[in-house]
Amino acid sequence: MQNIKKLYIPAAVFIISIQGILLTGCGSKTVPDKSAQWALSDSLLRTLVVDTAATASVDNEIMLTGKISENEDKTARIFPMVSGIVTEVKVHSGDFVKKGQVLAVIKSPEMAGFTADQRITGSDMATAKRNMEVAESFYKSGLNSRKDYEEAKSNYDKAVAAYNKSSAVLEINGGAHQTSYLVKAPVPGFVISKRAAESMQWRPDNSDPIFVVADLNNVWAMINVFESDISGIREGDQVQMSTLSYPDKTFTGKIDKIYNVLDPETKVMKARVVVDNPGFFLKPEMFVRAKAKRHVDSNLVSIPSRGIIFDHDKYYVLVLTNAKPGVTIREIQVAKTVEGRTYIASGLKEGERIIASRQVFIYDTLSDQQ
Repeated sequence: MQNIKKLYIPAAVFIISIQGILLTGCGSKTVPDKSAQWALSDSLLRTLVVDTAATASVDNEIMLTGKISENEDKTARIFPMVSGIVTEVKVHSGDFVKKGQVLAVIKSPEMAGFTADQRITGSDMATAKRNMEVAESFYKSGLNSRKDYEEAKSNYDKAVAAYNKSSAVLEINGGAHQTSYLVKAPVPGFVISKRAAESMQWRPDNSDPIFVVADLNNVWAMINVFESDISGIREGDQVQMSTLSYPDKTFTGKIDKIYNVLDPETKVMKARVVVDNPGFFLKPEMFVRAKAKRHVDSNLVSIPSRGIIFDHDKYYVLVLTNAKPGVTIREIQVAKTVEGRTYIASGLKEGERIIASRQVFIYDTLSDQQ
């Protein structure tokens, strides 16, 4: 019959709390007999924290690097559609601008042409309208044929269409009767790129935008994924990021797009993470360290790491048994530990109860009583 020892531990001894220890090493004692079992008093049992072993999917973590870029879906690249000379620049890089705010002024001969076209077509429309009214009056009086009236009406319709076209062209290019083109912000946001300078000559065929305005409330983190890590990520994976500027802050997001092409020079694949950016801490071109986390198909029994005891290069837990109740020391094999949870390769079964407070003191006491 198995030897059962009654364990009485003074309550004052438990003033020392070790519940927050992750993996605690014990002193250099003789390794306890793991088959031995001891009974716990009911009063002591009521004071203990008990965790239950559960089967869970194993978390995978991959360390990656990348940089912050603007959200292309919320970024405006501004190309003036006329040529001319920049006469005034009203903003600088980093400035916040409102929708419709004037960013620069370009003196453009094309704007003078657009204004003249609108005035000419407006005058032609007024003349065509008068001719149509006269033709209609003559037609009703029998002094004109219906064909003459319909021709006058057709000329008026053409004049109206020409005026509307010239007005639309002028409106697209800033509106009003003026010779200056006003470069305006089409969206609210920050000026993240500025190529405009006073006296600069601008041509519509320039390949670079004169301004780039981006809404930085929401940014992208472009993560570098090396070939060895490609199989370990997928869309929807959770990502935690840190920066050199704010080492104490953690930014979180999800991978929403994987670019399934490797850069021929760096041999990395890009993955895009959408990150909310309250306070505008994250800025374009900022370097980030990222930790991607996802679930894999394999499942293991796991428990919170607080209940594990490390002694003589081995891991142990205190398992509660159904008899009396009692406690037994159980050696376990640790597969991995991720964020306060330990996955067990062997030694525990799902549903077993583990002492998760004062366990080191109980372990030492039981070891001394052998």
